[in-house]
Parts: sequence; C-alpha cells; structure tokens
Amino acid sequence: MEDHTIIATEDNFGAVSVCPGGIVHVSLLHVTLKLLPSDFEKFSDLIAKARVNFSRPRRSDGKPRLQVVTSEPASDDDSEKS
Repeated sequence: MEDHTIIATEDNFGAVSVCPGGIVHVSLLHVTLKLLPSDFEKFSDLIAKARVNFSRPRRSDGKPRLQVVTSEPASDDDSEKS
C-alpha cells in the first residue's frame, strides 16, 4: 500500500485509497473493497442515500416488554380458559 494515494482516513476505522492502476480501495477494520472508479461513485451514492434514510434506534419510554411467542397451535383447553 506504499504506492497508494490515501484520499480519506478515519482513525481506528478505515481509509480510502487509490492505487496507481486507478482501483479505489475502501479498507475497513477487517474488510477491503476494491472498486473501479465508476463503481466507487455508485457505492458512494448508495451510502449517501442510506445515511439520509438511516435513523438511529431510539429508546422507548418505559420498561421493555417481553412477549412469549409459541409455534404450537392453541388447544381447545386454552380457549375455554379465556
């Protein structure tokens, strides 16, 4: 990677670089994507769209609820108890 030109970096996360052959390398902690420049532009657009539509999970007010779901059909005994 010595001959790559780094075009973006984020400490402890990843980097984007371009090699002399023009391939764009998106390197994250344990994965590297190698993209043609046109595919990198499409990938960038895709991530930008996802970021606009992304909403962080919000904590609900109050206590969490637990719902037990069973795959067994309800028996006649269960319907008589209601």
